Amino acid sequence: MALVLRWALTRVDHAADAPSLPQKRAGSARVAARLLIVTAMLGIAWGAADDLISNAEYHVLRPAGPGGCTAVVRETSFLVIGNGEAYAVGRTGLGLGKSAAWTVDDGYRPVAAGTYELDWRRDGGRLRISGTSTDPVVRGGSADIDCWW
Repeated sequence: MALVLRWALTRVDHAADAPSLPQKRAGSARVAARLLIVTAMLGIAWGAADDLISNAEYHVLRPAGPGGCTAVVRETSFLVIGNGEAYAVGRTGLGLGKSAAWTVDDGYRPVAAGTYELDWRRDGGRLRISGTSTDPVVRGGSADIDCWW
């Protein structure tokens, strides 16, 4: 993302040097590009702060599914609630949307504890999350891992 934004800013600077482009329009484009970069940086900072506050852990589930589809899980714990999210990640390494989410009592992290099952089919996977008798899954618990690419 940073490379794309830098490329965009460079293009704007080159366009500002062109004699046919009005100076006011070039200045507006430069400001817009810088605002875009600042927005991206704030988004990165927000995500990093969220990971630090919630003590997030990431897990890559093995084996990978068909076509290189991989399930990646983000588990967090804040006070007495544990949360998890699963993402389908392709060969690019990008997870473009949450496939599953769950909530567990007492901050339990089922994937870190190994209390889950992942079964792959031709078109994706099925993830089943299990709690314990003292730390049950209170929301969610099973979901499809959609590998649509």
